[in-house]
Amino acid sequence: MNNTAVGGAAAVPIKASRAAMLKHPLVILLAIVVGVGLGILAKDVAKTLAPIGDLYLFFIQMTVYPILVSAIVSGLARLIKARSAGGNLLRMTVVFIACMLIVSVCGLLTGLVGEPGGDLDEQARQVLGQLINQSDGNVLEVSLSAPADDPVHRQVDFWDFLRMLVPPNIFQALNLGLALQIVFFSIIFGIALGNIRSEASDLLINFLLSVLEAFQQLIAWSLYGLPFALVCLIATQVASVGVEIFSAMLKFTVLFWIVGAVLFVVSTLVIWLRSGLRNPLRVLWSLCDPIMISFATRSSFAALPASISAMQNDLYFERESVSLMLPLGITIGRYGNIIYFALASLFVVQLYNQPLSAAELAIIVIGSVFAGMATAGSSGILTLAMIGIILTPLGLPVEAVLIIMMAVDAVIDPMRTFLIVYMNIAATALIVHRTDATVQTALEASVRPPQRLHVNETERVAS
Repeated sequence: MNNTAVGGAAAVPIKASRAAMLKHPLVILLAIVVGVGLGILAKDVAKTLAPIGDLYLFFIQMTVYPILVSAIVSGLARLIKARSAGGNLLRMTVVFIACMLIVSVCGLLTGLVGEPGGDLDEQARQVLGQLINQSDGNVLEVSLSAPADDPVHRQVDFWDFLRMLVPPNIFQALNLGLALQIVFFSIIFGIALGNIRSEASDLLINFLLSVLEAFQQLIAWSLYGLPFALVCLIATQVASVGVEIFSAMLKFTVLFWIVGAVLFVVSTLVIWLRSGLRNPLRVLWSLCDPIMISFATRSSFAALPASISAMQNDLYFERESVSLMLPLGITIGRYGNIIYFALASLFVVQLYNQPLSAAELAIIVIGSVFAGMATAGSSGILTLAMIGIILTPLGLPVEAVLIIMMAVDAVIDPMRTFLIVYMNIAATALIVHRTDATVQTALEASVRPPQRLHVNETERVAS
């Protein structure tokens, strides 16, 4: 009887450990290697796997906006009811603005020092020229040796951008996935809900918290399928990249990944110092899920649930504040896109040999921040098209340049998305306090040997 009980009890941990192996970093790394191999050696197979990866991505995206709305509304309402919103929101504003400006300057300096669009060899210039001079069969008469005589102008109105924040129909905004409008609605609704002093508001807040936890549970289940989805998604991405254009854009791509790696190290140090953990490798281990999801899905919102869970459950930051700050940060603080726009703008300027004044450098820095913020909820060409906010005041063509950017977007986008997620985790760590009591309890539980507890218990009963 006892043996049966022991065997039944042991079966549960064995099954759990087997399931947990699917989320092990080595398994994830193996899936990445397999995906890259398929994308290079078997492009036809990679294309057939694309629908499977898309289905997984659709499932992740299905949970994004319910989590976004429920997290912001419930978190902001609870903070207001606790009379603690003012300090957190002020600190959030200062940190986010400072980080976005710093990142934009980093992209600018990387472009000025590395010169991704300068000193290109003749073959690279020919490849880029062919891409620029053809678009859907239409010839664009653009010379790479000098600024375009008749550049393609995009009317970018700052007030139009501000008007985009207010949704005329919130259900339409939810249907179209307009992230900025959804966040604006969630913020004002959360503020209004937090200022209602009645039991009805508490019921609604608790309902939204239940919605948040339910969708986070769905994300936790979906992570067991992450290795299989990684093979499909990465194989498709690798198969879509051409060798010639990659060679021509190699300098730009390498510079972007280098500055991304530097920001990754800095962000890791910030998270480590704020978490209070002794081992910085534990920070990386705790954030393994959001890192892998951001690289694989190329969707910062898809990595949002795993990021919230990691900061709350593994790094022990305050649950309510994390649930509010991190969704806001990923929506507004598009750090990867900001640095990309700054570096890409310098690439285009150098490609056309156009000198830059101090005012134009300021346009690149400020414009990259606004262009990055404007990409919330966008992907692909919709994201890249925002570079017009910067290039139009500089008198440079947009549509022709988009062809170049789109050609290497599959190589750039994973790091761009990763920076959005990871740097927002670091920014949130600067804003949110950690729960010391929770950390202490967790550390005590981790060092207490379970076998010794069993022996003590037996000795106590025997005595």
